[in-house]
Amino acid sequence: MKDSVGRFSNEDCPGRRWSVQCTRTLPSGAIGKTPIALCEKFLICNCCGPPPYNLGVKAMILSAGKGTRLRPLTASTPKPLAPVAGVPLLTRTIRRLRAQNLREIAINLQSLPDAIRAALGDGSALDASIRYAEEPELLGTAGGVGNLRGYFDTTFVVLYGDNYYDFDLAPILACHRDSGALGTIATFTTQNPTACGLVETDGEGKVTRFVEKPPADRVFTNQANAGVYVLEPEIFRFIPLTGECDFGLDVFPAMLEQRPGSLSATPLNGYLRDTGTPENYRQANWDAVSLHGERAVSERASVAPDATLSGRNVIGAGCRIESGATLSESILW
Repeated sequence: MKDSVGRFSNEDCPGRRWSVQCTRTLPSGAIGKTPIALCEKFLICNCCGPPPYNLGVKAMILSAGKGTRLRPLTASTPKPLAPVAGVPLLTRTIRRLRAQNLREIAINLQSLPDAIRAALGDGSALDASIRYAEEPELLGTAGGVGNLRGYFDTTFVVLYGDNYYDFDLAPILACHRDSGALGTIATFTTQNPTACGLVETDGEGKVTRFVEKPPADRVFTNQANAGVYVLEPEIFRFIPLTGECDFGLDVFPAMLEQRPGSLSATPLNGYLRDTGTPENYRQANWDAVSLHGERAVSERASVAPDATLSGRNVIGAGCRIESGATLSESILW
């Protein structure tokens, strides 16, 4: 049974066991015949499956980087707006969050901030509510989140704006809920461990060791930080009020030292690719077309009948390929 706004009631669940509850008070009689003081917070009922949305969970998309490795592409386009198969990365990430019922989203800005505001506005076109926080000086991954500590008053998700994601958030939220941790890191198996934050866990999924981009002689695992975190507001005790702070260099090591067992990890269930280098950006476009079935040529692109397209090509909206032109392994936008 659902209440008037579509939530499932723990009173109506056959086992009467919600995985997580919050203290949001509902109007008397809003669910069932008797008043209740607790409602479902997010994710999954142990008996009935997922509710209509993840109530109260917010999100942060880290988008303040300068994108220096992608220049000159990022000279006039912020890295998080670089299109993959014609769709800007930030648009993709917001759609992914909305598909999993997260609506309240914060985005930090530093490089070309007006371009991001112009592209996304208040988020209403994507059925989201966006809050921006501009950083005159870069604050780092954790510092950018800490700058919005007043906004994150409940469980929240952090993602990186220059990653191309296609994954299911529900298992990560479930792991976080079950672990009782302050933070949960999604992980993936890497072939290049010296370029990643490496994560070691015990048999219960609690993180016992985290090293950011170790040299080759200090590599101890191929399980790496995927750049997806589920965090509780208590995390802010590990983030200073001012100045630069990084999750991998500062926050996670401090949590392991000062509060063992407060950090958990679970594998990312899906696709992830960093787009921060030209090689990775190209591969993200090829993957969008070949793995995910997206259009290689926009419906709003113009390609002359006698133009030659060989190999893999992605052609964005507004592009014109004129008579006699030849393209091979190209990405145009």
